[in-house]
Amino acid sequence: MQQGEAEGDRGGRGLIKSPTDMMAGVFMVVFGLFCLWASSNLSLGRGANLGPGSFPRGLSLLIMGVGAIIIVQALTVVGPKLEAWSIRGPIFVLGSVVLFAIAVRPLGLVIAGPLCLIFASFASREIRWVENLVFAVLMTTACILLFKVALKLPIPVAPWAGW
Repeated sequence: MQQGEAEGDRGGRGLIKSPTDMMAGVFMVVFGLFCLWASSNLSLGRGANLGPGSFPRGLSLLIMGVGAIIIVQALTVVGPKLEAWSIRGPIFVLGSVVLFAIAVRPLGLVIAGPLCLIFASFASREIRWVENLVFAVLMTTACILLFKVALKLPIPVAPWAGW
């Protein structure tokens, strides 16, 4: 690439200099607005007595502020163009969350944990079975130790075994 081409490319981008940053900033602002709406029925509290809505709304405003900064940057600083992305990743990752929600009560964490982690690994075209199985077992063990043993949460670990 010649130097003249790089300069011409910079000027030819139009108003949005970094489409990738613009999409990220817009997503953050929209997500912040959604969180504000979702927490709108929670009380803010008064004075030093913060209510249950104070943290979610404050965090929403921070997310929206960072998104606005990224949008301004996308309008002023040349960055990468928006690339095509595959729907495979979001489908398998979100699908694994739904699978876990459906499977955790009847099957317990012992089965649902590895099942959803293995399912999420299909988000990549390069599946490494041994590494995924080891990761699934270690992560499930860590979740059992954290949620059942340390935090004593009423999450079913192995309902068929009474635990």
